[in-house]
Amino acid sequence: MALAEMQALLARLFTDDDLRREFFESPIAVATRLGLSMHDTQRLVAIDPREMEAFAQSLIGKRALYARKALPLTARVLGDQFDGLFRKAIRSVARDERHRADAAALSALLDLGVAGRELEPDWIGDLARFELAFVDAGGSGAALFLRRFGFDVASIAKGLARGEEVSPRRRKTLGVWARRSGGRLRWTLFRI
Repeated sequence: MALAEMQALLARLFTDDDLRREFFESPIAVATRLGLSMHDTQRLVAIDPREMEAFAQSLIGKRALYARKALPLTARVLGDQFDGLFRKAIRSVARDERHRADAAALSALLDLGVAGRELEPDWIGDLARFELAFVDAGGSGAALFLRRFGFDVASIAKGLARGEEVSPRRRKTLGVWARRSGGRLRWTLFRI
């Protein structure tokens, strides 16, 4: 197996709890399914499962820390649910986009949970997408982003940032984030 393929497989083993568990329970079957040579299989099996698990948990912890920084208000509202939802969200995330993909995966999972009436509060998906818009618009290049929301997310974010209790109203809004190349980011929300 080429070095790049081996690195990709290790990344999957470190980030996919189910695959890692399956690999250590039945390494030959998993290795065959993944196209590993016997030599590569033996090299991976030689890794102490406890060390691999410890390393995997530290990587996931670092990813969760970035997501908490990218979506701080969302993390605050989710509280103890954050870690479990984050782990569920990143199971299928390709690691081609540094960090942003994890926050986006969590945001998408929250939207699905709210749509399926499995998560409360019902505005948490809007809040995550609102915070993610600032991540997407970050940087120094020109940017133009549009996002639709079902709630007045600006008032939700302001209230949460002040430590206030929020009881938002449903209000369809359109958010616009814009910046000229090298310029300052500007954003606004419009009722629709």
